[in-house]
Amino acid sequence: MAAPVYLFTGFLDSGKTTLIKDTLSDPTFMEGMERTLILCFEQGEVSYDEKFLDDHGAFIEFFDASTELTVEKMKELDTIYHPNQVFIEYNGTESVSETILSGMPAFWPLVQILTTVDASTFEMYATAMRSLMFEQLRYSDTIICNRCSEEISGTMLRGNIKAINRQAQIFYEGKFGEPANLKGGLLPFDINADVIDIKDDDYGLWYMDAVEDPKKYEGKRIIVRGMYAEDIPGYKQTFILGRRAMVCCAQDTSLCGITVTGVKIWEMEKGEWVEVEGTLKTVPLDNGGETVVLYAERIQRYEKPTDEFVYFS
Repeated sequence: MAAPVYLFTGFLDSGKTTLIKDTLSDPTFMEGMERTLILCFEQGEVSYDEKFLDDHGAFIEFFDASTELTVEKMKELDTIYHPNQVFIEYNGTESVSETILSGMPAFWPLVQILTTVDASTFEMYATAMRSLMFEQLRYSDTIICNRCSEEISGTMLRGNIKAINRQAQIFYEGKFGEPANLKGGLLPFDINADVIDIKDDDYGLWYMDAVEDPKKYEGKRIIVRGMYAEDIPGYKQTFILGRRAMVCCAQDTSLCGITVTGVKIWEMEKGEWVEVEGTLKTVPLDNGGETVVLYAERIQRYEKPTDEFVYFS
C-alpha cells in the first residue's frame, strides 16, 4: 500500500521540527498511522528524542544532501521500515529536488508541501535572501507563519507570500501557537476605508468574512470584481456576481457569489466579467440569518484575470 509523503520546508529554526512533532501528536491526523518514517536533512534547536519517536511509532533517517535521496534509497527504506506515511524535513538552504517534485515512486506519492515561516525574521530574509525564500515558497500547498506579533504587518507578510505563490493556503500563529495578532489585522484590505476595494486575490477572504459577519459590512461602499454567474428568477435588475473556488480540481468547483441589484442585466451577457461599485446592505434570509446585497451605483466590463479561481488565504 502506498505511503503518502509530506514535505516540510523552511529556513533553519523556522519551526519545521515543531510542526512535525505537533502533527505526530495529533490523534485525528494520526488515526490508523502506526509507522511514520522521518527523513531529516537538517537539525535545528528542536530535536527528536528516542522516547518521543517510540511513543509515536516514528523512525528517523538522517541525510546530508538531497542528492542522497534517490528512488533506490526510497525502495530500501520502504523495505526496512514499511511506513504508513513519510515526513521529509528538508534543508532550508536547498531548492526542492526534481526527484521529490516530480520523480517520487508510486509507493511514496508526494501529497503535500508545507512551509514554516518565522514571521519575526521574514521581512529581513525577504530582503536579503529573496531567491532562497522564493525556492521555499513557490511549490508550497500550505504556509504556516508562526511567531506573529502586533509589530508585524499582516499586509507585508501576505503580500510577499502571494507574490511568490498565489494558491498556497496561509495560516498565522502567534508565539507558542497562540492566535495571531498582526498589525493591520488579518484581512488584506481596510474595512474602514471610504471605499473598500477588493482586489482579485482578496475576493475569497472578503467573501468568507462577509458571509460569516454580514453586519460588519452594512452601509459600506465597495468595489468588487467577478463574473455574471447566474440570474435570479423574477428579478429583472438583479444577478449573482461571483467567482469559482476549486473543491478538488479545476473540473470540480463551487460558486462564491453575492447578489447585485440595480443594474440593466439585459445589457449584459452571462459569463462576462464586471467591476461593480456600490453600497452593501444586509437583508434577512428565510432561515433566520442574514446576507449582504450589493446595491450597484456603477458597473463596467472587466478583463477576466489570468487566474480566475478563489483562494481563501
